[in-house]
Amino acid sequence: MFRLFTFPLLLAAFGLSGGAAYVQDMFAGMGSLPSIIGMILGLCLLITIHELGHWLVARLCGMQTPVFSIGFGKREWSLVLGKFWETEFRIAPILAGGYVSIPELLDETSLNEAAKDGELPKNLRVFPVWQRIAVAAAGVTFNMISAVLMVFVLFTFWGQPDYKVHSTYIRDLSTQVTVARDAGLQPKDQFVSVDGRQVVSPDDLSAALKANKEKPVQVVVKRGSGDVTVTVTPTKDGTIGIVLGANAERIYKEMSVGDAAVNSVKVTGKVLDMTFKGFGMMLGLVEKPANISDADMEVRGIVGIVQMGAGALGTGAFDFIWFLMVISINLAVMNILPIPVLDGGHIVFFLIEGVTGKPVNPRTKALLSNIFVMLLLALFALGLFNDLKHIVGG
Repeated sequence: MFRLFTFPLLLAAFGLSGGAAYVQDMFAGMGSLPSIIGMILGLCLLITIHELGHWLVARLCGMQTPVFSIGFGKREWSLVLGKFWETEFRIAPILAGGYVSIPELLDETSLNEAAKDGELPKNLRVFPVWQRIAVAAAGVTFNMISAVLMVFVLFTFWGQPDYKVHSTYIRDLSTQVTVARDAGLQPKDQFVSVDGRQVVSPDDLSAALKANKEKPVQVVVKRGSGDVTVTVTPTKDGTIGIVLGANAERIYKEMSVGDAAVNSVKVTGKVLDMTFKGFGMMLGLVEKPANISDADMEVRGIVGIVQMGAGALGTGAFDFIWFLMVISINLAVMNILPIPVLDGGHIVFFLIEGVTGKPVNPRTKALLSNIFVMLLLALFALGLFNDLKHIVGG
């Protein structure tokens, strides 16, 4: 039976946060048990939103939806909440995703074959390709809409976050560009000045280095109780091979409801762009900036996501809702990828059917789906390994 489901979360750390080390610094511990439970419930909310998109559009199109499940597992293992609009709602024990069973998303050939085997409800119809695409895309669309709404709520009730930076320091040294390393700069060095220009924020440092591309320049840093002066020659891009950290305090800028609405769309778009770039870097399709370390590009799994989300919840409602917004966008990007078994893969199959007038051969689809399921499971295993490595290694 055809099922549209939310794939278990798998994220490139950079796509998740714009720099995994930032998240690891901010949310270093697993968090308290209530925070962990709160993050699991937050993930269930995002999964519900995604599946609600599939279910609602399918029902509006007139499709049958026998099951709406949050989590995976057999019916006898699940909590059956009841039946509404001809759909049985369940909470299954494996809370790593969810699905809506929509048998009428099968193509006509598959419907006939399944009907012969007695696997499908009666009175099934074949729906136009555009309606099937709309149903397949609805989950991702709902995730994006919910992300915009979350940012809108944050901006309306808290304001737009900003930071008052007090100092900038070296968090890590790049292994690709070694200018800073060769000059003797070290992690935790705090910048004082570049070429006599005071450095407070990362922007100050960036501007000073870019003003001296491929020119020797004196850099003064505070190390321990004293100052150290070194000479560096920035690359033609104005970089010296460092990952920055900043000592800063967060402030909030009040804004009107109208400004909050406009800026929530803009911010969501920026996070979406960052997420696509993160996945692109993880797959080697997008060049990784020199100031992004290899650790920032690690694949993280569900355990790491819960860990970071629990830490976010521990720091306050704003951070938690913001984290859920980023996860919602990652969930949308993950599921829209043109991979069989994901929403994007179904859309590709439907598009092929719309162009050729014939559905993709069911055996071909099954073969591709099995191959990509194995690949995704391997990635999930890698994500789990990285999660456990971070937990065991502190």
